[in-house]
Amino acid sequence: MRGSVDRPALLINMWTRQGHVRDGRLVDPNDAPWWVQSPEYLDTSGRAVGFPREQALTAIGAYPRLLYGVSEDSMNASLPELTMAAHRVTTTAPAKINLTLDVLGRRDDGFHDLRSLVIGVDLSDRVSCRDCDKPGIDLTCSDHSLVGPENLVFRAVQVFTQHVGRAPAVRIELEKNIPIGAGMGGGSSDAAAMLRLCNELWCAGLDDAALANLGSDLGSDVPLFFSLPSAVITGRGERVEPVALRWSGWVLLVYCGVAVPTTDVYQAWRAADSADLPCGTDGAISEATSAKTLTELLSNHLEPAVFRVAPTVAGVSDRLDRAGVGPMRVTGAGSTLYQLFDEKEAACRAARQVEDLRMSVTASVVAAPVGSASVLSEEF
Repeated sequence: MRGSVDRPALLINMWTRQGHVRDGRLVDPNDAPWWVQSPEYLDTSGRAVGFPREQALTAIGAYPRLLYGVSEDSMNASLPELTMAAHRVTTTAPAKINLTLDVLGRRDDGFHDLRSLVIGVDLSDRVSCRDCDKPGIDLTCSDHSLVGPENLVFRAVQVFTQHVGRAPAVRIELEKNIPIGAGMGGGSSDAAAMLRLCNELWCAGLDDAALANLGSDLGSDVPLFFSLPSAVITGRGERVEPVALRWSGWVLLVYCGVAVPTTDVYQAWRAADSADLPCGTDGAISEATSAKTLTELLSNHLEPAVFRVAPTVAGVSDRLDRAGVGPMRVTGAGSTLYQLFDEKEAACRAARQVEDLRMSVTASVVAAPVGSASVLSEEF
């Protein structure tokens, strides 16, 4: 597929890969090739005489005009219809589970003070995007109900382009695998992934700290996904400190088939819910080396509120406990229950037990902890 050249992005992309540009700026302006400084050497087909076409394309970007005072009209006059292979970037957006979730109280601003140890798990959405000719944000999704400007992926592009000062013209494909309202942070992870893709697609040169700061404008959970595989979050969730776990293993996830609204759960939380539950166990968890030890330290102060808001989740938890599959914990403020295992075979046996109960749930086994994937860049 071919499309119109995004000239500034093309220049920055190429020079970043060649080492001429870092963080969106020329490392050494005196190192600029002569064809950038002298666009009149381009012939009518858009090639620089004696130079490969892909090098000549860099000569038509906005940056030479700004750096060397070359008129954009003079460049456009001899280069009316240049095209190039489209550039696409792709990554995955991992789910998370909360090993601890301490609710410390309700704040004056309506949010809650939290402390939570969170890990990434090997269940991911897939996000890809590419430049397109038409201005705007074209989002398609495997779940058609999620297409629209309220999607965090859509909003991530808006926040990013506003920050870097460019108009969005991008086509996005979102493949959903993380259930909605499941307490696994699917929407927030998608937003973090989209910020990474924008940064790569347009070579903005922002580091993870800057991207996480942009993400905090989208949602409290978004910054977390720049610090996986494991991190402690505090405040309303926007303050993130990466931590190392000594344990790695397998997680049985049981999705109860209902979407639980996060806002409803926090509104249903009562201080009494946290009174008799463990608090501040994240330090001990980070030192634990077995699933058995970890399980004894797990807690979620939102679990009672989840059970009140979504009786289905409470019913599944009770049924699994009576069937000997438990103990299961709720992750976040959602409808997914989980259990930790050291061995994959044991986790798979437990998943088969869940399936044999013939409930309307989905059981899966995933590795943990996992971090965010790198961005794959390709031309097509």
